[in-house]
Amino acid sequence: MMNFFQISDLKEPSKSKNKLIEEILIFFSISLFLSLIIASFTLISPFKSNEIISLAYSYNKTLDFNKDTLLFSLLFSFIDILILYALLIFIKPSGNSIIINKNFKNVIYLFILSLFGNLAFIVLSMIFSSKHDMGFCVFFSSFLVNIYISLLYKLYLENMSYSNHLFWEIFRFVIVGLVAACFDFLVCYLFQFVIFKGNNNGYVTIVSTIFGFTIGVVINYLLSTYMVYKKNGNKNVKSLKGIIIFLVLAVIGLLLGMLLQFILYDVLFIKKGVMFFTYPVDFVIRTLIVMIYNYISRKLILYK
Repeated sequence: MMNFFQISDLKEPSKSKNKLIEEILIFFSISLFLSLIIASFTLISPFKSNEIISLAYSYNKTLDFNKDTLLFSLLFSFIDILILYALLIFIKPSGNSIIINKNFKNVIYLFILSLFGNLAFIVLSMIFSSKHDMGFCVFFSSFLVNIYISLLYKLYLENMSYSNHLFWEIFRFVIVGLVAACFDFLVCYLFQFVIFKGNNNGYVTIVSTIFGFTIGVVINYLLSTYMVYKKNGNKNVKSLKGIIIFLVLAVIGLLLGMLLQFILYDVLFIKKGVMFFTYPVDFVIRTLIVMIYNYISRKLILYK
């Protein structure tokens, strides 16, 4: 059997435009069909308490979500993802057989990143459960996560994890950014609302952001080097010089993020009372802007 790394060096097979469109439609149809099936199970859901749970997530703001939707999502998010992988492996939308390397490295990556899809299913369902019924929440969350899982299937079971194609590189970068952002957010939240108990002094935001950044940048460096730019980058990326360059670029991103967080949260939300800019909204905005900066700066300077 040909070695995985030898396979990864091969060029991607060329596809006609019609073949690509057909493949995309099949992936889309499978994702949509499965989402409808999973959502239909809400009609016979055993969870009927209609209990509302409140979770503080910003200054004087709480997220209210339906406990039944949370319990349903906890159970069916795993089922949804497992069924989707089974369907994709059986149907093979691209016509390509799956590739599993000898040490199962790609399967391990697939499993870990699928857990983030599972988490996204649950969180999205919770967010929308306060304003929509369970069926809509589950359908919407399932469909978005199914698209994500379909891309993971292509990335790790059809050998796109080594592709230099811009789409797959950006997709890998986004995954890495989101994983790092999750840890960043959790640490920021821990300091902002648990350790400092929602204290509104300016230094709280600075301290919280620095600690979140520290955890996020370590994860980002490791995953960017070993997952995103596998064939790109100069030979000094893993050297002390490369680490310093990465850190300097990350610090600039940190300062940009701190500035955005201060303007959006401390000024617009706290002082000006603009209710739209709650903590999670601000975090998403600054994360997206800093993510774009990170990709462009690293691509041009470090991972040429």
